[in-house]
Amino acid sequence: MKQSLTKVLFPARKAAHPATAVPPDRPFRVFISYSHEDAELARVIAEVLENNGMVAMYDKGLQVGAGFPQEIVNFITHAHVFLPLLTRSSLKRPWVQQEIGYAVASHVPTAPVAIDCEPGEFLHGIEAIRLKTLDAVELGSRMTRKALETCVQKALGGALYECAATTEERAVLLAQYARAVTLMGYSGIVRQLGGLSSLHIPDETIDHPVWQLRYGNVHQSEYHCKVLREERRALAEHAREKGCRIVIDLSLNYAFYGGDATRTRLQCLLSFLRSMPDRLCQVAMASHGMKESITIVGDWFAAHSIYGRMGEGYRHTIFTRHAPTIARMIEEFDRRFNQDLRDIPAARSRKEAIAAIERRLAEMNATPARRASKSR
Repeated sequence: MKQSLTKVLFPARKAAHPATAVPPDRPFRVFISYSHEDAELARVIAEVLENNGMVAMYDKGLQVGAGFPQEIVNFITHAHVFLPLLTRSSLKRPWVQQEIGYAVASHVPTAPVAIDCEPGEFLHGIEAIRLKTLDAVELGSRMTRKALETCVQKALGGALYECAATTEERAVLLAQYARAVTLMGYSGIVRQLGGLSSLHIPDETIDHPVWQLRYGNVHQSEYHCKVLREERRALAEHAREKGCRIVIDLSLNYAFYGGDATRTRLQCLLSFLRSMPDRLCQVAMASHGMKESITIVGDWFAAHSIYGRMGEGYRHTIFTRHAPTIARMIEEFDRRFNQDLRDIPAARSRKEAIAAIERRLAEMNATPARRASKSR
């Protein structure tokens, strides 16, 4: 199977609330792997899943014998549950076996449906729904969300992670992960904690003067500016579609860069916040400083970074698409977000943040005048 990304395995923490691995307010995604000879059976299974309130993910238009394209990789890695449809036909198809092998290696919770056959070696030890023939009524009673939740619970550990060592690598992966979800036809709310968020990055092309103002006296390569812009654009696309919840630290001072670096960054964030409606944008202002950055898009992927020194950006970012792990991260993020909101209603938080940024910009604009007055 083709997979160029280097993945590192880390142990996952135990869930704080095991009964809520995938909260009911988020779509429960099930990817169906099947042989083209079983297309009608796959359609029936998809219908059963949809009738039971879940999202069936499968590519009905995938060309027969097309191998193992990135499209299938994206579907599998973003699924809450991988459901291989096992029949006498599919067990003979190498690409179905590839998909099973990839899902098992990626630690995606797996719930096979075996019709008049026995699961193969890849699925040894994994409990399957066994049927002599496909009976939609029986399948509907057995393949409920609650039943598949049990499957997810058994896979709460063992998430796979990918590491980005530098700011540029982080930006590239944030854009890639976000675009992968978009290309599948989905989007998710952007949750982000750290600094001024990715939404303070300029949206203008890298030859625009705003980039020089952003970095002041410090030279940054065109590549650095390009990948940061792609990060911002990819995340903003999700935010405009599904909304965002961001935690920002307005006490940060970018004087390290000299010139108008701090003012420019605040103005870029202000421009984004003004462009968003209250219903899609909630902002909390941290009062405790932040030593990390957390980015979560829907429950599609999450990234956790260590804060570097001024001028270095975020370093050592860990990415995962493991849905049960992301569910726990969302729970923790929302708890911290609500703490930082304090007494501000979420529906008014965007306006409060805009007012706070405008006050800080006004103070910055007044400072030179005060200095000039004292020197006379």
